[in-house]
Amino acid sequence: MTQVAQSGATTARPVRNRVTWLEYIQLAFWAAFLYAFGATNALLRDEQGTTRSVAGFHGTALAIGGLIGALITARVIDIWGRGRTLRVSAVAASASILIYTVPHGTLPVTLVGSFLAALFGGFLLISINAFLLDYQGLAGPTALTEANALASFAGILGPLAIGAAAASVLGWRAGMWTIVVGLLAIEVWRGRDLDTYGTKGLAAHEDAPGKLPRRAYWSLGLIMCFLGAEFCLTFWGADLLRERCNFGAAAAAASIGAISGGMLVGRLAGARLAQSIPTETILKGSVVFALGAFAIAWAFTWWPIVVFGLFLTGVGIGVDWPLSVARTVRASGGMTDRASASSSVAGSIAIATAPILLGVLSDRLDVHLAFLLVPALLVGALTILLIRPVPDLA
Repeated sequence: MTQVAQSGATTARPVRNRVTWLEYIQLAFWAAFLYAFGATNALLRDEQGTTRSVAGFHGTALAIGGLIGALITARVIDIWGRGRTLRVSAVAASASILIYTVPHGTLPVTLVGSFLAALFGGFLLISINAFLLDYQGLAGPTALTEANALASFAGILGPLAIGAAAASVLGWRAGMWTIVVGLLAIEVWRGRDLDTYGTKGLAAHEDAPGKLPRRAYWSLGLIMCFLGAEFCLTFWGADLLRERCNFGAAAAAASIGAISGGMLVGRLAGARLAQSIPTETILKGSVVFALGAFAIAWAFTWWPIVVFGLFLTGVGIGVDWPLSVARTVRASGGMTDRASASSSVAGSIAIATAPILLGVLSDRLDVHLAFLLVPALLVGALTILLIRPVPDLA
């Protein structure tokens, strides 16, 4: 069976060639959609006249689509190969975003669009993660952190594009349509060279029969805590700003970019730190930093401090997803595709439950009190890191 090509990296410093940059940028466009999606939640709720609890089902649809995609991606990669999976999923995800953003779309239509976008986006995300970790070898965790740093930059632009479009005559949907153009442009740039990313039978070749080791499941629990906290912030952060700082809808949507901006800084710093500091140490430090930063955002009502607190929280949680995925792969005993897919399954479950729980709590209490769910999840993550460590050389 043909294995994925190798970059030739022999240290923790990635080889940044054309195929690597393609996946960095492709991941960035997908991240732009995810963060823009969170920013559209309040806007779409206003259009459809629903409650926060009902609007939160868009996040649930997104998570269920990602969950189903994660459960079958390894098999799809085995049948098609990573290259073809990347191409088909990019085109299908673009079509799904168009369904989500159809003008005057009813709740069932937008829910279907959310589900399909996440289904095919899950194929995309898992394939990119597994490719970078395999292709870059020892530099895999650093490469994945770099890719997510660029994704965070795109995450700044996504909400800003939604906010700018919402304030213009074009409407917020125009911000989403720029992402569709970007995803399709990547496939034009990729050309016909698909075998570099992995051919048929690769997933079966890499993943030995049997379940993941037990220590990998603790890492999956860690991912659930991290993504639960992250998506609570990105899905409902705009509502926190509207309630606590009296922001308008467009300003609140655009200001969510502060979280992505912080994640960009955190990931840039994390990529550098990961070359010399154990990732377990980086993850523990990131959680402690995020807890302190969130306390600032939660305790104040003056908007510059709240937005700055959200920015610092983004800095703290920035490295959590890429390093926890790399941690799960380390703990998997070489089952790269399966571990990457399982990471997305865990993340999808967290995305399906944590934001909707916060939305329900917001309707019953208020957004401010409901946001205490975020530090609770971060404390859970720190507990797992302390009691079930996975050394870099595991």
